[in-house]
Order: sequence, then C-alpha cells, then structure tokens
Amino acid sequence: MNASGSYPSDSSVPFGDHLVELLGIEPIDWGEGRSKLALTVDHRHLRNLPILHGGVTATLLDSALGVAANTVAPPDRLTVTAQLNINFIRPAFPGERLLATGRVRHAGRQSVVATGEVRCESGELVATASGTFLFTDLPRTADDSSTSETTAREKSASDEDPA
Repeated sequence: MNASGSYPSDSSVPFGDHLVELLGIEPIDWGEGRSKLALTVDHRHLRNLPILHGGVTATLLDSALGVAANTVAPPDRLTVTAQLNINFIRPAFPGERLLATGRVRHAGRQSVVATGEVRCESGELVATASGTFLFTDLPRTADDSSTSETTAREKSASDEDPA
C-alpha cells in the first residue's frame, strides 16, 4: 500500500503531474483511501464566460479521486484512470477557493472505485464524480529496453560461441 507522507517529496503521491502543477492544484491531505485538494479559481481557469472551465473541474476531480486510489495501490504499481463520470451542479467563479475530496469505495486486486466532490470553501456543491482506476505496471523506459536487448544479444552470442 502506498504510504501517506510529506507532499510533494513523497514519491507515493502521484504528483509531479505538470498539468496539475500548471493549474495550481494544491494537495491538502491524503492517505488511507482518501484525499483533499484545493484550487483557487483565477483568470487561467476561466472559459469565455467568467466561470470555471469544466475541464479544470474534471481535472481537479480526476486528481482527487486518483490520489485517493493511489493510497491503496500496491507499491510497485501505477494508478491510472479507466473511467470518470462527473455531474456539474453549479459554476465556480473567479476568486473562489474550491476543495475537492476523493474517497475509495472499493479496492480490489486490479482496480479501485472512488467517489468525490468539489465544494466552495463556503460549502456549496460545485460537482460530484465517480471513477474507476486501474493498477498497472510501471512503464519501461528506453534505457530498460535497450539494456534488456543488449543482454539478450550478448546471451545469444555467447550461446553460439563454442569457445
């Protein structure tokens, strides 16, 4: 299970996500199947009307649910979103501080189901979400594949060499 820790230096927290950093999403609390993130709406987050863009709300919810899911993931696995449903309740406006929460409802061997919501600091509901997250292997890097190819070629060559 991925442990709670000091963000962002704790590598078990799935940040280092450039979009999350660009948007200014802040981690508040996480661990044991739950998370809480914050975002203060500013001009970068608005659509052509002076309201929060729905994609930013979706990213905030995806991140909150994903962080919660990641806290129950096996330590050698990544957590990726497989499905995300969002219900938009009311718009958020410039200057509002939003709090997003995520909570794991079910954790299996291969997947997690989580729910969450976004509220204004005043408590007004902005959006709700549910999502399914899959545990997947860490991706291989180019260095990993070239090392294994080199090792395989060397082994093949040594098998052919009668000396």
